[in-house]
Amino acid sequence: MHVNESILGVRGRVGLWRVRQRGKHRRRDGLERWVEPITCKPNQIQYHWGFIAAQTIGKGLAKYRLSAMYIEFENVASPGDPVTVPAFGRDEGTEYYDALQSSGTLDFLRVPLLQEPMLGIVSGFEDYFTAGETGNRATFFAQSQGVVGVHGKTFSDVANSKVYGVALVATPVFADRTQDVVFARTYFSLGEQTLKEASSQIGISWDIDFL
Repeated sequence: MHVNESILGVRGRVGLWRVRQRGKHRRRDGLERWVEPITCKPNQIQYHWGFIAAQTIGKGLAKYRLSAMYIEFENVASPGDPVTVPAFGRDEGTEYYDALQSSGTLDFLRVPLLQEPMLGIVSGFEDYFTAGETGNRATFFAQSQGVVGVHGKTFSDVANSKVYGVALVATPVFADRTQDVVFARTYFSLGEQTLKEASSQIGISWDIDFL
């Protein structure tokens, strides 16, 4: 019998959404908000995902679970101005985000997940899992909140804040950002970059598949 020494792997896709609050009159479904899809694209899994997995699976340390997202933005001069997307390697961690402090226009929001991740089944793996009970896909949700980035720059429609990148992050101690570990990142092209609007927030859904 042949035994596979290693099995790849882990992959992810990111959905970007416009999240609008409903007015006084709700629809019959009773929902207080509705979402408008903007784009969906693959992410890059950072090398530090292995550290996160080793801490949670190997040591059983729940504090290393994925629990937050970074929402990267630039305050552009004009709403139509594109944001230059940085090149980034799999070895990059939080040091990149620390360096944004020196920028006059770049910053990021550090936001907690909206809820516990949803469990699902990756297409092609239906024979191995039971829907609603087990699965190999975790879907995480977050959305923009607040009016100031981590480094103090305004996040608002008035400032022409344009979201162009996101990261999925473990926060062992949420009150201490220096302990954060970046699991995955992605950036959005010009047509996908999204301005903050006064009447809405920017939502992110993030599928992580374990294959």
